[in-house]
Amino acid sequence: MSEFWKTSISEVRPNEIYVRGYALEELAARRSFGDIVHLLLTGELPAGNEGRLIEAILVTCCEHSLASPSVDAVRFVASSGVPLQTAVAAGVSSVGEAHGGAIEPCARLLKSAVERGQTARSLLEELKTQNRRMPGFGHSLHTRDPRAPLLFKLAKQWRLFGPHSKFVGDIEAATEAVFGKLLPPNVDGAIAGLMCDMNVDPALGKAFFIIGRAPGYVAHAHEQVTAERPFKAAAHDEITYTGPGRRPVPLPTDERK
Repeated sequence: MSEFWKTSISEVRPNEIYVRGYALEELAARRSFGDIVHLLLTGELPAGNEGRLIEAILVTCCEHSLASPSVDAVRFVASSGVPLQTAVAAGVSSVGEAHGGAIEPCARLLKSAVERGQTARSLLEELKTQNRRMPGFGHSLHTRDPRAPLLFKLAKQWRLFGPHSKFVGDIEAATEAVFGKLLPPNVDGAIAGLMCDMNVDPALGKAFFIIGRAPGYVAHAHEQVTAERPFKAAAHDEITYTGPGRRPVPLPTDERK
C-alpha cells in the first residue's frame, strides 16, 4: 500500500467515517459544530466551553455588510453568472493581510509577549520604534467594536478568559500613552487573545474569519443572483483615467526607414 498520502485528521473506510478517531455519526449526535471546529484545529475535543466560545466567534465573523472587500468580490463575481461555489471562493480568496489578516500577527505578538513576561507598554513602544501598527486594535467604522467586549464577556462567563485576553486589555490601556489616542481592540484582537487562551496555533487566525464568513458569502452571492441585475461593475462616469493621453503607435524597429 502506498504511503504517499498521510493524514491524522480523518479516516474513511466502507460505511465508516472517523474524525480524529471519533465516529462521525457520534460526533453529529453528541457534539456541537464549535466542538468539531476545535477538534479539527487542535486535534482534541474541548474539555470545557471552548466549542461554545468558538461558535460565538464564528457568529461575530459571519457578516459585516458590503463594507468588506471579500463581500464585494463575491458580489462582483456572482454578477458574472458563475456557479455559487465560484462566487464564494472569490470571497475566500480575497481574505488577505489587509482584510481578515490581523488575527494571526496579533496572536503571535500576544503569545510572544506573555511568554516573555513583556509589559503591554513595552510592546507598544517597541512597535512604535519600528514604525509598526498594533494589529487587532482600532476600527475604520466602529469607535468601539461591539463584538470584542461581547466575546470577552462570554469568555469570562465560560471560564475561558486567560492571560492573553487579559493582555489585550492591558494593551488598550497603554495605547493612549504610547500612541496619543485610545485604541480599543476590534474583533480581530479579541479573537487573537481568545484563540491563544484556547491553545490554538496563531497560524490558524484566518481560519476563524473564513469559517465564520462563509455563510455570509453564500447569502450575498444568492442575493446578488436573485435580487440584483447581472454584470455588477463600476459605471463609466465613476472611472477616472490617469494614464497618458492618446499617442501614436511607433512602427516596429525592422519597419523603420
